Amino acid sequence: MRIIPSEISSSTRSRAERSVFAALKAIPDDQSVALHTVHLPQHHKKRVGEIDFVVIMPDILLFIEVKGGRVHQRDGKWYYGPPGREEGPKESPFAQASGGMHEFEREIGALVGDLRNQGIPSGYLVITTDVDIPRTTEFEPQQYLGATAYDGGRGLAQGIERAIRFWLARNWWARTPVSATLRGKMLGAIRPDFDLVPNLQSRLTHLDVAFERLTNEQLDRLDELESNSRLIWTGGAGTGKTFLAAEAARRKSATGSVLFTCASTTLAAHMDRVLTSDAITVLPFDRLDEVQNRTFDQLIVDEAQDLMTIESLDTLEKLVSGGLGDGRWIFMLDQNNQVLAPEAYDPDAWEYLRPLGLVCGPMRRNCRNTVQIVDEVRLYTGADLGVASAGEGEQVRFADVHDASEEASTLDAYVNELVQEGVSLRDVTLLSASGDWESSSARLSQRATKIERFADVVGTDRTKHRLTWSSVLDFKGHENHVVCLIDLEPEHLEGRLDALYVAWTRARAQLWVACRPGTRRILKDLGVAGLIREGRLK
Repeated sequence: MRIIPSEISSSTRSRAERSVFAALKAIPDDQSVALHTVHLPQHHKKRVGEIDFVVIMPDILLFIEVKGGRVHQRDGKWYYGPPGREEGPKESPFAQASGGMHEFEREIGALVGDLRNQGIPSGYLVITTDVDIPRTTEFEPQQYLGATAYDGGRGLAQGIERAIRFWLARNWWARTPVSATLRGKMLGAIRPDFDLVPNLQSRLTHLDVAFERLTNEQLDRLDELESNSRLIWTGGAGTGKTFLAAEAARRKSATGSVLFTCASTTLAAHMDRVLTSDAITVLPFDRLDEVQNRTFDQLIVDEAQDLMTIESLDTLEKLVSGGLGDGRWIFMLDQNNQVLAPEAYDPDAWEYLRPLGLVCGPMRRNCRNTVQIVDEVRLYTGADLGVASAGEGEQVRFADVHDASEEASTLDAYVNELVQEGVSLRDVTLLSASGDWESSSARLSQRATKIERFADVVGTDRTKHRLTWSSVLDFKGHENHVVCLIDLEPEHLEGRLDALYVAWTRARAQLWVACRPGTRRILKDLGVAGLIREGRLK
């Protein structure tokens, strides 16, 4: 049976859920789809509801509640866990399953139409993998699979078949089999609206937990993990490649050791805080000699365009079991103009790697940048960032300045404006086109003594709400709500649009650009060339 996600998360500590996950996956059924840990954004009785497994089948929509370890009832209350560490009193697993089923039916019905009116039957099955619950008046035998009948997972298929027969007899409105089109519609509704994962920033900073929806495109990429050992995921800046790389690493760490690498030391430091599993090793490429005597079950390379040389591939070849030809790996690649050192990109290396894996992409949904930023980047650089899905935002703002001193005062005025609008200073990053702190206009800012160097604080417990300053190179692979590009001289644009591409695409919501003398003219020429390229100007 197909199961989503294809690999169980390393954060799933329940041995019982892991057992059921594996048992469902082993069932020879190519028509049904099981989803693990489906969250309900709204629940009438709980702040957050969760269903262990939702199985979309031709015959029924089946909800599975799993309990492992000790389960017992006392004075009409249910308790879970060993004596002394038991949790409770709580609802019975049957009440939990029933409540989750009805809440789910209500939520998904609002998206695809009332399930009963469409003849879609539903039911639930409670599984206790380690104990047998004595029969009570609260459930019928067909609604329950105890340890004996479950038999370590060998009895799951038979238990599901018995539950289907039981529930179909009680869903008198059922019109089965449910069409593949309707099942696909339900799956499409569940995945983007219920499959929620913490975003990278919330994992790193431990702020209020924020959630972002996986797009269908990203979910399709994760599904490819199931059937492909070697994958090359391509996409422009902002399409979620690093996010997907992190999620792939977490899923693969459940079944073996993972090496996550990239060229950027700051990105590696960030990811080392995000990927906390003991099975995952995160190292920047220039420190891979620390693991030169090891091989890993899975290799994941982010920002792979920075490592696209024969020498780099030779290094990576030795670190994954089976090598690049037969091993398991994922390369995340941006083939836009996002290579800070184009001379380091070897087309021969790409031609060597490409046939070894399945090339998927380019990903088309830009999840980071607003429509305005996507349009500006495409106009000035010609790079395709895909379709902006972050929504509308502010227009990109350009400020003409004569020198570093005027740039600093203009920057201060803009930052003061942001603060007055309630923007936290930690949500603002100053990107220096020169990358030189000593000559940067930021040193002349009224906030200069309170500006943090991004390379010093990334990967740490940053607690102060201060501006960050970074070179473009060090901020590659990162993002912030507001980005101010400073120290931009004409020479930074002469024949080199890759750094501009990287800098502008770091902004999630708002981009501010200070233009030194001569810079605005070059930008204007680039804009005119872009309009001609798009056929909007002759």
